[in-house]
Amino acid sequence: MAWKLLPTDYTDAVWSGLKRYTQVDNSDGTVSFNDVTTYTNKEKSFFGAKDANRMNEALNYIMSMLENGTNLYEEFQTYFTTQKELFKSSGDSSYQELTQYFVNLKAQGDSSLAQIEKTYEEHMTTYEGEQTAAFNTWFTGIKGKLNEDIAGSLQNQITEVDERLAALEHMTLKNLFTVPVAIDNTGTTLLADDLGNAIVADWKYKEE
Repeated sequence: MAWKLLPTDYTDAVWSGLKRYTQVDNSDGTVSFNDVTTYTNKEKSFFGAKDANRMNEALNYIMSMLENGTNLYEEFQTYFTTQKELFKSSGDSSYQELTQYFVNLKAQGDSSLAQIEKTYEEHMTTYEGEQTAAFNTWFTGIKGKLNEDIAGSLQNQITEVDERLAALEHMTLKNLFTVPVAIDNTGTTLLADDLGNAIVADWKYKEE
């Protein structure tokens, strides 16, 4: 006998107020009454012959085993052992499916992470290239000006040195020396006019 659980979800039909019926006149002169009451939980309120027969079959099966000397304890142990194995098998299968799901999820995550890293590297490479190109363009634009400024500064320094040498040569040849007038013993503080120009003194050197 294949065991099938008996239903345990019977409910009581519930209605509000008095039951309501409509009268139906039959062709043979009789009348019938149609129940038009509004019920709640009516669908599972019927206990019919099918359910009664199933209960009786289950009881008959148990009683026949008792009469034939069957050990119900062993039968139940076998039943529960079988159910345990079925549950364990179902659990193992679910666990394997869950494990495989996480494996697939990890693979998808690794793939997504690799794609993110690749995209980041591509963006950084593009950014570095753009910044390098922008810097090269900027540097090329000011390089000529920098060269001009450096060359001009160097030329001014050369001109100043030439002027100093020419002045020194003139003073030596003409024996006419011109120097700023210092107002202290160190010679670092010079006498200047209102415009900040140094006041110089002239003299000739005479050997004794």
